[in-house]
Amino acid sequence: MDSRLIIQVIINIVDNALKYTPKGSKIEIYARKENQMIAISIADNGKGIADCAKEKIFDMFYTADSKVADSRRGLGLGLFLCKSIIQAHGGTIQVADNVPHGTIFTFTLQAEEVTLNE
Repeated sequence: MDSRLIIQVIINIVDNALKYTPKGSKIEIYARKENQMIAISIADNGKGIADCAKEKIFDMFYTADSKVADSRRGLGLGLFLCKSIIQAHGGTIQVADNVPHGTIFTFTLQAEEVTLNE
């Protein structure tokens, strides 16, 4: 497992949360073991993602919110790359509502020991 790529997934999701939530919003990262898998969840309490956008959110070049200032808007590659990295490592990634408002991204990976190469 390439730990640098997994860290990049976390950075991309947190960066999106920072872009699409109001200043002062809460962003939380959770990790839990489920059988032989590790699940990492990143939750925010922003406005959330529309259900119709959730179906496309991991597609290449898709951006859900055109109201974000041009200086902060992405190219629609971040979540596509996240999905590609997680799938290449045998995992899954999904998006869900954070009730009462916000978004939760959760990805799973096979539980295994990782060596960090700095």
